[in-house]
Amino acid sequence: MTPSEAKLRILAEWRTWVGHQQSAVSHTTAEALAFFKEIEQNKPELLSFDSADKWEFVKSWLLNAGLIKEP
Repeated sequence: MTPSEAKLRILAEWRTWVGHQQSAVSHTTAEALAFFKEIEQNKPELLSFDSADKWEFVKSWLLNAGLIKEP
């Protein structure tokens, strides 16, 4: 899977994971890390893109989409 494909699927999965809340609602990086660990365990195919630090990619995608905020 390319990083672009992974990004789209992970952002969609995040929206499902948080219960379809409005995008204006910001969540924390701690919540994002819990989400990341869950997809590592339960949906590793979403992380099948090539990267040395997949967490940093996922976190940056969520930050850039305005779905999480850093403390």
